[in-house]
Amino acid sequence: MSTPRATWMIGPACDLAALAFGWLPFYLWLVFGLGLGAQAFGGEALSGRAADEATALAVLVALAISYVHRHYTFVVVYGDREVFSQRARAYWLAPALVLAIVGLAKATAGLSPATVAGIKLSPWQIALFVTGAWNIWHTLQQRYGLLRIYAGKLGGGTERPEQARRDRALIWLATATVAVALPVLRPQLLGGHVNARKVGRILAPLASAWWAWALLAVVVGAFAWVLLRWLRHELRAPATWRQRAPRLAMMGSTLLLFAVFLLHGPVVGYLCFGTAHAIEYMAFVHHYGTKKYGRAQPRRGAAAALLGDVRLAVPALAGGLLLVFWLIQEQRRTDLYLIYYTATSWLHFLYDGWIWKVRRPELARTLELGARSQA
Repeated sequence: MSTPRATWMIGPACDLAALAFGWLPFYLWLVFGLGLGAQAFGGEALSGRAADEATALAVLVALAISYVHRHYTFVVVYGDREVFSQRARAYWLAPALVLAIVGLAKATAGLSPATVAGIKLSPWQIALFVTGAWNIWHTLQQRYGLLRIYAGKLGGGTERPEQARRDRALIWLATATVAVALPVLRPQLLGGHVNARKVGRILAPLASAWWAWALLAVVVGAFAWVLLRWLRHELRAPATWRQRAPRLAMMGSTLLLFAVFLLHGPVVGYLCFGTAHAIEYMAFVHHYGTKKYGRAQPRRGAAAALLGDVRLAVPALAGGLLLVFWLIQEQRRTDLYLIYYTATSWLHFLYDGWIWKVRRPELARTLELGARSQA
């Protein structure tokens, strides 16, 4: 009698609590604790100083969690000789190059900005735009990557390139749907932050045009069509509902995160998506570390020492990084910190794209994938 294949990555409780729905407590705190977006459930909307204070606290907590997660990447790259040796020259040169680019952009921020298509842009503004756009790509690609890992564990056709394309299409069409629907259907939600209000003012004339509604209809139609095809092929896999649960939970969680944008606006939506990204990343890296550097393996290097035992790693690594974030609170207001934060963001995005390729045999073996997923 064959043993049923395990399709959860860590286990049902951990996968649901950290990988799929790790953002849920943060979301509940934002809406029902701080009151941000509470009007979606009949609560009173915050205004003035109360809204600013609640937003500032929410951003601080999200930044702290994000600060912790991005440094995990550097532990894996510079603390594991095997990983570092795969791109040793790049890992030496990339920090110097990125710091030089970001530092130069910040140093020239006070110069007269150039005008591009009628918009004045300084090098620093361009650097921030690159950071924001790259962060969106990076965050969505991580969700896609987790879906591909679950596909590799489930098999039954979900690991095939065709379903991989549907995974990606569904995520990006959900992104497009939210981007179009917010200014067209829910323009009042763009007033929760100064930058959101600026975007709202720019999009207001466009959102009232007939073609904006036509575009919305096209995007929603494409999303619905891909979703139905995704479900049809997902349910064709010869598996039980329990075996399908991890992938369905991850995709369902992703779509719920997009729904947060439509319920509460871009500020709450962005904070929840960013926090989800950080929590799921930390959980994934700890799982990877336990598998690769666990008790049965000889421990060598900082990565093995910090990630080999999750009971020690979480308080030591996450707790230590949170302490550092708190200790440098005065420095976080300086230009030097802004350069450091932006540069480490770029390096985190870049390195993650190099090290977490599920098609790599070493990573597939570590994650115990029964079939090679397309990532």
